[in-house]
Amino acid sequence: MALAASAASARVQSLIPQKSLGGLKIGMVASQVRGVVGKPDSNKIVNHPLMGKTRQMKFGLVEVTFRGTASSATVVNLSTTSRKERTSGGIGVGSSEKALKSKLTGERCVTELGYRHCYIGKRSAGFVVTDFSISKSGRVTRITLGLVID
Repeated sequence: MALAASAASARVQSLIPQKSLGGLKIGMVASQVRGVVGKPDSNKIVNHPLMGKTRQMKFGLVEVTFRGTASSATVVNLSTTSRKERTSGGIGVGSSEKALKSKLTGERCVTELGYRHCYIGKRSAGFVVTDFSISKSGRVTRITLGLVID
């Protein structure tokens, strides 16, 4: 029974804003990512408008982007639409903006060019930002943990 409760706790806290998403962290290399979540469902090279060729891996509803394509390339972006990834306070995809504001600290919610989102962190090159995309109905639709590169 204690084991089941412990596993449930780990799932609930799978999102730590500014730190990790599903046990993955900014700065990891591909072998470390695979060590945490196993074999990717897809692994492809894509052209990024600012970084050029990047590696993109998908693990279910979690997308991982690396800065470059070499085995030494590091994670610069983690994104998910999964309802399973939650903060210790239960915030995740499907949460209301109101709940997000009541459970998180240091968030800022804005609408920019028609895009509503709440974020934590400094939006300057070299800093990590956790971004919560908000739908027109006021619910989180995507969570992104990313290194600001521009």
